[in-house]
Amino acid sequence: MEDIEDVKKRKLEEMKRQQDEEQELIQQEIQKQAVLKQILDANARERLTRIKMANPPYGEQIEAVLFQLLQTGRIKSRLTEDQFKQLIQQVFGSRKKDFHIERR
Repeated sequence: MEDIEDVKKRKLEEMKRQQDEEQELIQQEIQKQAVLKQILDANARERLTRIKMANPPYGEQIEAVLFQLLQTGRIKSRLTEDQFKQLIQQVFGSRKKDFHIERR
């Protein structure tokens, strides 16, 4: 009987730990969104959201660059959508893929 109680106790502790981790991730996401709201205007945030929906790793890279630029003091005011597009272009360059179709 003690074994069952120990298993229940461990399972409860594990569930509590997982819940705490999820809560922490939610808090981090809320803070990240608040910072993005401060440095990007509504159109630029919308563009970032669309990028993240289409290509999540690329969107995460862009967010990382934005936070890095903010920490180094290179972002001094809110970025408009045009400034945001220019920033992406400067940092990541053109990511368009060239296709070459050869007919035989």
